[in-house]
Amino acid sequence: MEKNKYNKYINLEELMEKSGKYLPDFDENRFRKAFEFSEKAHRGQFRKDDKTPYFIHPLMVVKKLVDIHADEDILIAAMLHDVPEDTEHTLHEINELFGEKVSFLVDGITKLSKVQYRHNMPERQVESLKKLFLHSAKDPRVIIIKLADRLHNMSTLYNIPESEKRLRIARETLEIFVPMANLLGIQDYKAKLEDLCFKYLFPSEYEKLKNELEARRQKNAPDLKNFIDTLKDSFKKIDLNAEISERKQNLYTIYKKLSAKGKSLDELEDRITVRIIMKTIPHCYEALGVVHGLFTPKISKFKDYIASPKINQYQSLHTMVFGIDGILTDVQIRTKEMHLEAKYGIAANFFKNKKGEISDDVRSSWVNKIIEIEKNMKASEDFLEGLKLDIFQERIFVFTPKGETIDLPNKATAIDFAYCIHSDVGNRALKANINGKDMPINTELHTGDVVKIIIDNDIVPSLSWLSFAKTNLAKSKIHTFLKKVGKKRKFGEGHKILQKEFDIAGLGLVENIPMKKLNAQIISKFGKKYKNHNDLYNSVVEGDIKAVDIAKSLRKSSKKYMGGVKVNVKVVAKNRFGLLKDVSNVFYKHAIDITYLKGWTHSKQQDAYFNVQVLVNDLENIGHIFDELEQVDGVKYIYRIPNLAVYISYGLVLLTGFFWAFHPLFFRWFIHSDYIDYNSIVTSLVIYSSLFLLFILVLFTTYIMKNYLPFVRKKRLFWIVVFGFPILAVSILLFELFYYNLRLSWLAILIELLIIYLFLGRSFLSFRKNNI
Repeated sequence: MEKNKYNKYINLEELMEKSGKYLPDFDENRFRKAFEFSEKAHRGQFRKDDKTPYFIHPLMVVKKLVDIHADEDILIAAMLHDVPEDTEHTLHEINELFGEKVSFLVDGITKLSKVQYRHNMPERQVESLKKLFLHSAKDPRVIIIKLADRLHNMSTLYNIPESEKRLRIARETLEIFVPMANLLGIQDYKAKLEDLCFKYLFPSEYEKLKNELEARRQKNAPDLKNFIDTLKDSFKKIDLNAEISERKQNLYTIYKKLSAKGKSLDELEDRITVRIIMKTIPHCYEALGVVHGLFTPKISKFKDYIASPKINQYQSLHTMVFGIDGILTDVQIRTKEMHLEAKYGIAANFFKNKKGEISDDVRSSWVNKIIEIEKNMKASEDFLEGLKLDIFQERIFVFTPKGETIDLPNKATAIDFAYCIHSDVGNRALKANINGKDMPINTELHTGDVVKIIIDNDIVPSLSWLSFAKTNLAKSKIHTFLKKVGKKRKFGEGHKILQKEFDIAGLGLVENIPMKKLNAQIISKFGKKYKNHNDLYNSVVEGDIKAVDIAKSLRKSSKKYMGGVKVNVKVVAKNRFGLLKDVSNVFYKHAIDITYLKGWTHSKQQDAYFNVQVLVNDLENIGHIFDELEQVDGVKYIYRIPNLAVYISYGLVLLTGFFWAFHPLFFRWFIHSDYIDYNSIVTSLVIYSSLFLLFILVLFTTYIMKNYLPFVRKKRLFWIVVFGFPILAVSILLFELFYYNLRLSWLAILIELLIIYLFLGRSFLSFRKNNI
């Protein structure tokens, strides 16, 4: 056996001895056989430094797995994990020599090795990723081996000369493998992987933070020792046995917290971190009492994860106290079993029993969610988006009124919770009672919230719900419901949501844009074609194409102002206490800046009105603002006010009013002028043209307002004025005919009036049809 030449890297005998200590049935001969097979297969291969034998890599992966007490099949699979991919030996040989279980594990690892995760992954790589998770659903040990494999590869990443490749691997690790480690609760792997990624992705910040923490650690060493000694003395007096030590902080976690608070590394707080290990849970609470008795606690920082474990089963008491000389001191208190769970997560099962059964562990249940995503997502990009949204995001846990824990991704809303309970609950969700307070269904949830969904049988899902539904489960259920509704409702719902995006973009009425023009843009951008407007509305509702994407394809690039787009919004709502706070919070959530927010109430105090000018990244942000404002209690209407259309409308109204007010004087001057022959054709032509121009101004003003001012379009008064103005105009004209004795053709006047009302009638019927 060629093992001696590897002793400078790792001692095989010591590795087997260590394995035998926690595996009573450990088969040394089988392990040696795997060693020899893998060593021979990889012989002559080297790592990226061209010096280290490649076989050292699987050996180091095995060593990392021995440290977490992995079972024999895992160790042998780890020893062989690169053989099928990098050598001439096949999976069939491994199956014949080491059994079906080892072969299954190696196959799962090989599939993921083919994946280079990126935002535009090829279809074949997405399929490989899917297959890995299907393997993991049957045996989560595949993921554990892959995590150990990635951890060793990250520790030797410096050997890769190409900087772009190093960055890609680090980013891939942070987006895929770190969340996997977190979901499995293996915090030891998670922390190490995060810090290695941090080192390559943000090298200057990494070095600065590392040096700063080390300097503070040395400076605070005397205070740390004093704090620990004080606790030990107090515990000894009450016969409380405890292991007290410094807890080293994860660099990337600190960096993320600083970034989330908008703080720089220079604003890092001076802090000591301590961990206390107790024998039993009652002892943990007793220790907490001692700590709080000796040092003043910062109550807002206390968390009881023993009574309410995290989703990955993490348990501990967290507290913060003003320690020696008032230095903030983080204290974690847990049992030894909890410490193993926190450090190794699902792998802690290897420490608890001889067989190391982990398939029934709740921390592996997330893999089944991936299978559900795979069923619902049609395209590869949707599958990847589902992974990132539903699985690999940080998790929150909320409770039903009966105390049942619901696991959701970070930033999930009440509608996500509703669909997680049941499809019928989601489809009938009216609002949510969160911690005893009624809130809209788009309310973002936080860990610890107690949520009850209030349903109404008259409520049905709307396409706008997709804008605040975060989980793919909720989105797929909404689409499923909308696909089943009748065509007439689909057309109405599709038109409504598309018209909203058109109004936001300032594109006018959807039905006024020819289908040929719409198709030209849609075909060039999305490769799809629609027969007519209703066909397009139907596709919008069924989720085949997004309304915002259609508007974007037609929208001209908006003028940027200070890195954003300025938009004016009008909100009308039923007046109530707290309305201003709720409305302004939505704008603050999505806007870069708020130029002004003006609010006032109706004289009878029934309605409130808000005019807001905001700066947003793009008009898609305004869509999110509209969707969330619609969920605010009491809000009736939200409109974008396009300044150009408003100014043109005001100008046309003033011009029309001026023309109408002064045209009698013009007629009088014209008729009595010495230069005009009253009976000439020219005179009649001038008078008819003047009247025709006046009616054109009225119609053009109506067109502009109807197309580009939705806050005017939907008002009943607007249509009353529009239909009443021609009648008023004709009445005044009749008076002028008799007063000035104008010899005009009644037939011409009636034809003009008929044309006007045909135009207005068609516009009104189109409006009614699309707004029922």
